[in-house]
Amino acid sequence: MYLKIGSQNIYYQRLGRGRNLVMLHGWGGDVSSFWKAAELLKEDFTVWLLDLPGFGRSDVPKKAFTVSDYAEIIAQFIKKNKIRDLVLLGHSLGGRIAIKLAASEKSHPGGGISKLILEDAAGIKPKRDILKYFIYPFAKILRFLPNFLNLKNRLRHGFYKSLEADYINADPLKETLTNILEEDLTPDLPKIKTDTLLIWGEKDPTQEASLKNGKKMYQLIPNARLEIIDDVGHFPHLENPAMFIYWVKQFGKQ
Repeated sequence: MYLKIGSQNIYYQRLGRGRNLVMLHGWGGDVSSFWKAAELLKEDFTVWLLDLPGFGRSDVPKKAFTVSDYAEIIAQFIKKNKIRDLVLLGHSLGGRIAIKLAASEKSHPGGGISKLILEDAAGIKPKRDILKYFIYPFAKILRFLPNFLNLKNRLRHGFYKSLEADYINADPLKETLTNILEEDLTPDLPKIKTDTLLIWGEKDPTQEASLKNGKKMYQLIPNARLEIIDDVGHFPHLENPAMFIYWVKQFGKQ
């Protein structure tokens, strides 16, 4: 199904019955990212899956989005579908969006976010190493250089590759990805008043969603609990779905 929000066509799926559970996928994902988990949750929840703008079957944004732009889309999605008393779950990028939404005045559209689940969420900006400190500004300068002998494209590829693994494959969302990576959501975390569950993979290898950052989020969010799943990386819902589902049900049904 599609829902028009502003100029965006947002693709979504709804299944199951029970308390509303809105699930936000990570960068590069789409509704299929949570299909396996949704099948295991649909007996206890009305599960809402959607393709974030720029991913899956949803429209690519006409401008470079920020985390706040994504949060506004989700707020309007919740409002237009009259989703009440909901559990909001965000993985990775979806976690960023969930943090921004839960920390804002828009955290109560259509009845409010009753519970928040962050799965290996990004949002705390890591310190750049010295190489990246100089590369980020230089990569932006590359946009204004002439492409003599295809040198510009080759330099851009090399620099993007050294920045972020996702960046080289981000067309046409490179500026959106830059906006997202540049924003530090640390100040938003203490503003979250919703009961929050953090589900984290013990061995998450990503810099922004490391277990160290998960523990920091736990310390900064007032009403939070942290559940660590052993021997799991960045995708608990795929790597250990049984434990992931257990914690979602145990927390979300309370």
